[in-house]
Amino acid sequence: MGKAVESTALSMIREIVFGVGFALVLPIFFGLDGVLYSMPVSDILTFVVALFLIIKTYKELSAEKKSKSVNSTEPVSEAS
Repeated sequence: MGKAVESTALSMIREIVFGVGFALVLPIFFGLDGVLYSMPVSDILTFVVALFLIIKTYKELSAEKKSKSVNSTEPVSEAS
């Protein structure tokens, strides 16, 4: 669908920002259990970011579809 930048950003956010970040921060507050919680927490937050991107993409696609239907003023020719 031509969304390579969004896909790459989502992957980097999950692995580097959330994955590594929570693996370093959560053990400070939760001890060894923080390491276990880091991946589920990063997955949940990645889901929220992905949901935002999906909604944005659907809005773009529907706006594109509407603009194509409004701009298509060519008459439909009937085949005889």
